[in-house]
Amino acid sequence: MGNHLPEFRAAARRIDRRQFVTRASAAAVLAFAANMPTAGAASARRLNPRDISKNPFTLGVASGDPLPDTALLWTRLAPEPYTANSGLPTERVEVEWEVAQDERFTLIVARGTATAHPEFHHSVRVEVPGLSADRFYHYRFRVGTWISPAGRTRTAPAAGARVTQLKFATLSCQAYYHGYFTAYKHLAAEDLDVVVHLGDYLYEYAVTAVGGARNYTDRKLPAHYNSETITLEDYRLRYGLYKSDPDLMAAHAAHPFV
Repeated sequence: MGNHLPEFRAAARRIDRRQFVTRASAAAVLAFAANMPTAGAASARRLNPRDISKNPFTLGVASGDPLPDTALLWTRLAPEPYTANSGLPTERVEVEWEVAQDERFTLIVARGTATAHPEFHHSVRVEVPGLSADRFYHYRFRVGTWISPAGRTRTAPAAGARVTQLKFATLSCQAYYHGYFTAYKHLAAEDLDVVVHLGDYLYEYAVTAVGGARNYTDRKLPAHYNSETITLEDYRLRYGLYKSDPDLMAAHAAHPFV
């Protein structure tokens, strides 16, 4: 904890901003859950998925909050994840999804489409009902000719089921600038039922052009990361930075998170 004390003191001085961000985030979650973007925020124009010329799945896929009969799936369209608009226009995009019993997707159990709204930074959240309890499923997304990496999730045991064991991992305090997320590479290979993330998922402090302790020699991060995150756009960019880490993407694709 000693290494984090200056950060905690700085955070205490910014409590009003944190409270504001928390309340604003809660409002956004409510709007997203209802699948209704904020009024008048964007046009109803839809982008032809075939007009997306770069891979939109640069941030991978994820699943979480498992229930006995439901899987919650996530991805975000970001051909250019380090730019403010992620390389997409302010238009809606239709995204196909499918869930299968096998990793080759020959036994499809559910499929459908979801809309990636620009109001939510073209993120996609799909709640898939009607699944069997306590079993693994594989899932993926498609936009035009682009297909996402496949993810694996698991539903929770049925209510009242006799559970003899539960294998899970707990995570906390992932600071991008403190070094590589090599622990997630090992986590992705573990045989687990679920991952519990205790926070913080990201930190708002500046990340230098070389990625802090990562000390990149083959690339430079954009200058806008080398400042504290304050605005909604800042936070969206910061999430794009964190979620572009290949080891974190691998862990998300391998296990459902809570």
